[in-house]
Amino acid sequence: MRVRDGATLRFALLLTLLLFMLPARAEMGSASVHTESVHLDGWDVAIDVYEPGTAPARGAAIIAHGFTRDRSRHRALGEDLAAAGIIAVIPNLPHVMDHWGNGTALAELADKLSSGALGLPPVERSALVLIGTSAGGLASVVAAAKLPGLAGWIGLDPVDRTGTGPSAASQLTAPAVLLLGGASPCNLFGSGRSIGHALPRLLRSEKLKDASHCDFEEPTNRFCEVMCGASSPRMQSRVRSETVSAAVEMLRGTEAAP
Repeated sequence: MRVRDGATLRFALLLTLLLFMLPARAEMGSASVHTESVHLDGWDVAIDVYEPGTAPARGAAIIAHGFTRDRSRHRALGEDLAAAGIIAVIPNLPHVMDHWGNGTALAELADKLSSGALGLPPVERSALVLIGTSAGGLASVVAAAKLPGLAGWIGLDPVDRTGTGPSAASQLTAPAVLLLGGASPCNLFGSGRSIGHALPRLLRSEKLKDASHCDFEEPTNRFCEVMCGASSPRMQSRVRSETVSAAVEMLRGTEAAP
């Protein structure tokens, strides 16, 4: 009996080890996340894909992170979008300073999704929303200007250090929503407003004056809070909730279109 119990224990331990070694998808309730590698604008980049557990998905969203950040800073938003039935695609942007190059990369990613990529069924532009935070807001509006027929664009406290954002925004044909934080050096004292003023189809612009620049990512870290002000779980939750609501609204709008 002891021999059989010992063998059973060894088998269970071996099975557990093998399961940890497998490149399986992580489960988040009824949703799942996996990581892919894609060639964008001359670079191989890692992309996290959050998929709803129910099918079919109502659409997809590409999320662009901020300056010197990475895809991990939008994990909570990816989970919330998936919970709302939206596929969240979150890449590491290939460039640090070249925001227009990042815009090109995001447009390439949108085109790849339309052809079927990342283990997903093809995602038409009319079922795709672009979301960008901080410098990712500039990169994503640059990309959106190149992609007529998008479901929408959402800017999360976008930052434009180049002064070129309004030119790109003026070419955007999709509906847009803008969420702005309190004025601070980290958002160039509200530089995203100039992008908002240039958007032809701005559905709404909301200033969350009590939000720090770090409230537009989650999880954030101490470095961001030291540089840009403390974050709050309440405000982070509000930003995520309004972002998801806007994405759902945009995707419903394209479903209702003739």
